[in-house]
Amino acid sequence: MPGTYKNVFWIGANILFDPKNNTSGEVLLIVYREEDASGFTREIATQYMNFIKARAPHVVWSIRKSTVRPEFCVIRGEQDV
Repeated sequence: MPGTYKNVFWIGANILFDPKNNTSGEVLLIVYREEDASGFTREIATQYMNFIKARAPHVVWSIRKSTVRPEFCVIRGEQDV
């Protein structure tokens, strides 16, 4: 039965450093536990979620208060299997 099961995942962020070019940048990752998700301010979470929504429109994205670190927000994705 379609839509009965859901994939639930979270967004993590890592910083990459390129010493050769003396640059850095952030990479967003899909993680499968909230404990592994990155915590963001609501403003930053909204910016990242808008970026992600444009690239993964078939996923239902939401911003939630972290249960692990309540002072931060996390980005949660949910998709029907």
